Amino acid sequence: MMTWASAHPAGEPRRSAGGGPATLDAIPMRLTERRYDDGDTIFLRGDPGDSIMVVLSGRVALRLISRQGREILLGILGAGEMFGEVSALDGRGRSADAVALGECRLRIIDGRDMRRMLKQSPEACLQMMELLTTRLRRTSDQLEGVALLNLPARLARLLLTLGETEAGRTPPGRAVRLPRTLSQRDLGLLIGASRSKVNVQIGRWIAEGILGREGNALVLQDRDRLADIAETEEI
Repeated sequence: MMTWASAHPAGEPRRSAGGGPATLDAIPMRLTERRYDDGDTIFLRGDPGDSIMVVLSGRVALRLISRQGREILLGILGAGEMFGEVSALDGRGRSADAVALGECRLRIIDGRDMRRMLKQSPEACLQMMELLTTRLRRTSDQLEGVALLNLPARLARLLLTLGETEAGRTPPGRAVRLPRTLSQRDLGLLIGASRSKVNVQIGRWIAEGILGREGNALVLQDRDRLADIAETEEI
């Protein structure tokens, strides 16, 4: 998460010995908070945008929809992740749709404040570069998976990635429970597969004890086996 997500809305910035802000949190910023219900549209591709959003709670889906109605899910963002920075940087319209998955709460950062911060703070510029390069790596990994890996490997990689945040909140040795907001259709859209194929593969892994269920939520019972599948199953 970019550290300015929790910046104070008012107050004089603290200064480092070199004259620049000691921390990004010290730079005054205009912040607002918004809440969205499940399925609410946060913005649409092409909408004007001069603000950045940080997910405080819940999840946000970034997607593209073709004129024929075909949908591509670019990613699902959770608490602490930032989005909307592209249009805030280049001044053009939003590059994708953003939709709430379940109830979510966002912090909105004014784009003018961010650009002022980037001018003032080399640290802020480096953090923004890190964010953008991380997104680029994630996109490259997603393209690699669709092109080079079969469905089990793509699905295993996705489940492990989705489980990373939850694993940090789970006691050692316990199974990791994924959020209920992710449907099998969502999983399929993220890896370029149909819902029916995802359903069949999940059913096989449940039978083998790799996955489990708690209500509507998937549980990663054996992450080591998922990791083996993610690394070895090529087309």
